Amino acid sequence: MDVASKSDFDFFMVRALANTSDDCYIELYNVLLRAFVTADVDFDGKVSVEEFDGMIEAAAALPRKFGYKWWSEEKCPDEASRKAVREALFKEIDANDDGGISFDEWLEHALKHYKSVAGGLPKSLDEEEMDAFVGVCKKGSEEGSAEHRRLYWFHWKCFQAADADRDGMVSGDEFNKMIDMATSAQKRCGLAVPFASNDERTEMFKKMDDNGDGSISFDEWLAFSLEHIIAKVAAL
Repeated sequence: MDVASKSDFDFFMVRALANTSDDCYIELYNVLLRAFVTADVDFDGKVSVEEFDGMIEAAAALPRKFGYKWWSEEKCPDEASRKAVREALFKEIDANDDGGISFDEWLEHALKHYKSVAGGLPKSLDEEEMDAFVGVCKKGSEEGSAEHRRLYWFHWKCFQAADADRDGMVSGDEFNKMIDMATSAQKRCGLAVPFASNDERTEMFKKMDDNGDGSISFDEWLAFSLEHIIAKVAAL
């Protein structure tokens, strides 16, 4: 998984933990799966207490890259304390107390643990309160800013949620879901909701479909939304 910055990682985790159908969840699932199979050196389908430290280190590598000590690293200043901490965690995850951790036990624990430690991460843009939402939209035109990157990832969230057949394009049948998600914050905050009627959306789809192929690519969606949806919020 290639995440370039701490802010990108934050947005990735927010999306991954919010919805199991999101592509980010699938990536996180695969990160945890790779940690599990890397640790399972005897290929018996379970991680023993002897293999456990390797699994935790593999899982901890990604958040640690961005400064997060989410696997009790601060409690492990030396080998003895690390061994004690990891053995206690092993017993906690081994729900059926059979001396080995199955992948479902590991996945359930890891996701629950990440949700408990990720509470300080920024909300998804569509979940923000009105002042924060408007503020991001106002600064989103500043290329390279945190707000610009946040808007970029928000548009991917809307696009991927709508692209149900995973063909990299949003068709007319998928279009409403993308617009509903993109304007949900305006609706929740009591702001004017653009393109609310079917006629408006039909016209918008035609305008957004620059090449006339009957579907919307991400770049077409991003450019149009920034100009016709986000800019209206920024003008408030």
